[in-house]
Amino acid sequence: MNEGDLQQEIIDHEGGVILKPYKDHLGYWTIGVGHLIKDSEKHKFKDGITYETGLKLFLIDYSIAKRDMQTFLKPCGDIPEYARGIVEEVCLEMAFQIGLPKLNKFVKFKQALADENWSEAIEQMKDSRWYNQTPNRARSLMDKMKKLI
Repeated sequence: MNEGDLQQEIIDHEGGVILKPYKDHLGYWTIGVGHLIKDSEKHKFKDGITYETGLKLFLIDYSIAKRDMQTFLKPCGDIPEYARGIVEEVCLEMAFQIGLPKLNKFVKFKQALADENWSEAIEQMKDSRWYNQTPNRARSLMDKMKKLI
C-alpha cells in the first residue's frame, strides 16, 4: 500500500477529519483525525478548526506515529521483505491510535514479529484491551496480518 492510501485508511478508521472537539470512546477530548487535545491546546481548539488545520495536525501525528513504529520494530531485527510492508503498516496504525508507550506493552506481539510468527502476532493482537476497545479496527489490522500466513 502506498503512503497516501495508508494515510487515507487511518483517516477513515479515525472517522474522518472532525472539525469540532469531541470525546473519543475513552472520554478523551479529540479533534481532527483522532488528535488528542493536549492541555496546552484546549484554548486554541475550543471553537473548532478548519479542515486544513485538521490535515496539518494529522500529518504531524502521522510522522510521530511513523517514527514510533520504527522505534517499536527496531528490536525485531530485519523483517523479511515479503512481510515488511504489512508489518510496518499495522504497527504504524497501532502507534497512531494508541501511541508508543501503550504499543510497547505489546511485548509478546513484538516477540512474535521478531520470530516471524505471524499467527502468534495475530493472537497477541486479539488478546488485548486494544482489541476489546476497538474491535473493528483491530480486526481490520489483523486481516492485513493474515495475508502473511
